[in-house]
Amino acid sequence: MGQVNCLYCGKRIPDDAAECTHCGAVSHFQKKGYRSGARKRFILLFIALVLICAFFVFWLPRVFPS
Repeated sequence: MGQVNCLYCGKRIPDDAAECTHCGAVSHFQKKGYRSGARKRFILLFIALVLICAFFVFWLPRVFPS
């Protein structure tokens, strides 16, 4: 376990802390937290959105003006 400087108060905190123990600011160095897996969820959501759009483009009936 390493230590880093808090970006707000400059004091040393553990690199796995969710927030600074001195000033209470959110640590930007945390390895675990509420954002773990956010990138994977974003990629899956993006792929699902692309597939839904492809469905609308290719399989829905097209209406041509007369």
